[in-house]
Amino acid sequence: MGFSMINVILIITLSQCLQWAAAAPTWPSSVDELEDIMLLNTGYRARGFANAVTPCSAGAGPGRVTAAEFIRTAFHDMATGNVYLGTGGMDASIVFELNNGGGDNIGQAFPTSLTYFAPFFSSRASMADIIAMGMYTAVRGCGGPVIPVKTGRVDAIEAGPPGVPLPQNSLFTFQNQFQRTGFDSTQMIQVVACGHTLGGVHAENFPQIVPAGSAPNDVKQFDDTAKFDNKIVTDYVSGNSTDPLVVGPSQAAKRASDLLVFNSDGNATITTMADPTYFSNTCKFLLQKMIDVVPASVTLTDPIVPYDVKPVALQLTLQSGGSEIQFAGEIRIRTTTRPASQISSVQVVYKDRTGGGNSRIGATQKGTAAGFDDSFTFYAFSAKIPSQTSISSFTVLITLTSGATESYDNNGAGYPIQDNVFLQTPQSCVTDSSGKKLLTVAAAVRAPATTANLVLTLKVPRDVIIPALQSQTVEMTKQSTVGPYNILTGTYLLDPAQVANTKFDISSGQSADTFKSTSDLGTACVPLGSTSSTSSLSSSSSSSSSSSSSSSSFSSSLSRVASTTLSTSRISTSSTRSTSSTSTSTSTPSLPGYTYQGCYTDSTSARVLTSKSQSVSTNTYASCATYCSGFTYFGVEYGSQCYCGNQFTNPTAPAPKGESECNMKCSGDATKFCGAGNRMNLFKSQSVGPTNATIPGYTYTGCFTDSTSARVIKDKYNYDSALTIEKCASLCKGYKLFGTEYGSQCYCGNAYANPTTKVANGECGYACGGNTAQACGAGNRLSVYTANA
Repeated sequence: MGFSMINVILIITLSQCLQWAAAAPTWPSSVDELEDIMLLNTGYRARGFANAVTPCSAGAGPGRVTAAEFIRTAFHDMATGNVYLGTGGMDASIVFELNNGGGDNIGQAFPTSLTYFAPFFSSRASMADIIAMGMYTAVRGCGGPVIPVKTGRVDAIEAGPPGVPLPQNSLFTFQNQFQRTGFDSTQMIQVVACGHTLGGVHAENFPQIVPAGSAPNDVKQFDDTAKFDNKIVTDYVSGNSTDPLVVGPSQAAKRASDLLVFNSDGNATITTMADPTYFSNTCKFLLQKMIDVVPASVTLTDPIVPYDVKPVALQLTLQSGGSEIQFAGEIRIRTTTRPASQISSVQVVYKDRTGGGNSRIGATQKGTAAGFDDSFTFYAFSAKIPSQTSISSFTVLITLTSGATESYDNNGAGYPIQDNVFLQTPQSCVTDSSGKKLLTVAAAVRAPATTANLVLTLKVPRDVIIPALQSQTVEMTKQSTVGPYNILTGTYLLDPAQVANTKFDISSGQSADTFKSTSDLGTACVPLGSTSSTSSLSSSSSSSSSSSSSSSSFSSSLSRVASTTLSTSRISTSSTRSTSSTSTSTSTPSLPGYTYQGCYTDSTSARVLTSKSQSVSTNTYASCATYCSGFTYFGVEYGSQCYCGNQFTNPTAPAPKGESECNMKCSGDATKFCGAGNRMNLFKSQSVGPTNATIPGYTYTGCFTDSTSARVIKDKYNYDSALTIEKCASLCKGYKLFGTEYGSQCYCGNAYANPTTKVANGECGYACGGNTAQACGAGNRLSVYTANA
């Protein structure tokens, strides 16, 4: 039996009352990384996870709605689950299910969503948890209810079984598929209505439902509102549905799946969903239930709730001479109900390593951030404390403008700080090393301990869309003693692409300084003025005199590590190339069979070429071309990286300073240049991929930006799934301009009707529907031809 309207409203009302009333989390927690991703949308330290769904109508191409694609991705990942066997569900198995045409997962929604999620994936945020977070973000970003998000999902290592509901299925099949994932027949109807409040059906994926050319941008939306509401339901109940899975060609094609599902109980359930409050409450309950379908072996946490006070970026750093430690960081204060204007001061009150004392450190306002429902203010602090007595924990004291005070003690535990081992950030760095990047990590380890491990978490490419996480452990080596601490170093050779996304921990015994980022380190290791290996801090004079005697020792140790072998870290890596990794280009790159396009911009968060990639120590133009055989474009970047694609997935442009910005030597050929950081030497195949046509009376002008809301050329247009450049030229005869877009769209005009920008030709990489050798624009990109004078 399904839940009645009263039951659901009671459940949701109770959950709303309890949502932020749950016990405040105790820091640190396993949810900390995901809590930031969930709550910090804009402002200082923003994670930007919600950028793709802001505004709700935003999409990766014409007719596409990213919020809808996030919801579909979560549903398709969950849909292979089996609650009877305790297998599958939200486990990111969809990552392995996109090969060979996608199987049950047809269309670009899934690879686009997963590619967007990839930078947020880490050892503290599983891909399955990120997919679940996508559900929350999509729904809330479009004005829907707050979907509570639990964490702790575990990523699968292989594809799940087939079984995603498809439009052609029978009602019996639908009911069985939903029951297998824990939803009864009533909830099946409700989930479909909730899931289809956003987005639509694409002709490219389902031509029997939406014939090519029958809808704007070849996409038929489920309803006419770009927000999370029950319009799909009210239209259906009133007999005015435009849902392509209810009306239109889907009926004759026996693919009117929404009609089949909604009418399965004589429209009883769908009619109750016409009440907007009931619709919102029901969707909140069921969409949370959906993302909570996990394997029986997985135990989820409580839902994420925001910290009222959360420490951020805390770091201890041993100072020169060893008598002091710098204690720095920030305190994030939730200002949703109590604005920052009511806060007079924020202080950190810390205890020494024995648990005694109440020393205070003042904090100053650093910045503000906001999420969908919460606001935050960050307060920064920094102070030097005695290294002998050090620190063990702290509380946060807030003084209000009214004179009242609020003390936060982390649920009675205090905010813990361990001083047994910590990163020495100034003495750590990432330097060039023969086409690689040499990571040097220095740590302070409190005596008498003399050992520590550097544990790296690397993102390693594999044959699916999301990289794998790989752990590497390096035994660190003692270099010197500074005050009460031993200084240890560890080194590791990284591929250049790994610098931006590698995390590392430093552990010694039961203590660890964790989740550090290689991207936060500088490009030079700064020597630490230190005492001799036998010094003590019994007097200021001994500390001072011994400091100068051992400073050069530690400096030379770091110098040796950064310039010779890696033997001190017990890593067997050899390199003989010693030429400089950067220089100024003096010749234009070239390769037979390819046309060099130039030095172009790229971004680690929005790659230009995304079909295939690798990072190797033997990277050359020829090796990358071979690796990218069959693709229209290849690009070399950061010395060792090679990227392939048939079109530009994200915008790019020639580097502002031209070829001089592509100045890193190829890891496999020091006489050539292979891009640089976020710079790519781009090549286009002369034999693969669509090209621009030669049309009598017209000259190809270039690739230009366009927009569905502000068309650039719009005097006349036509959609044709068999479009060619010649067809469009014929249709636009007599006009001064014509442009092709998205493979099937033709636009005519005498002038540009709205502002546009010329972009790289590679952004117009869609093949024409009627001639795949010709290029017909892309999503929001026009291949423009101008009539000859």
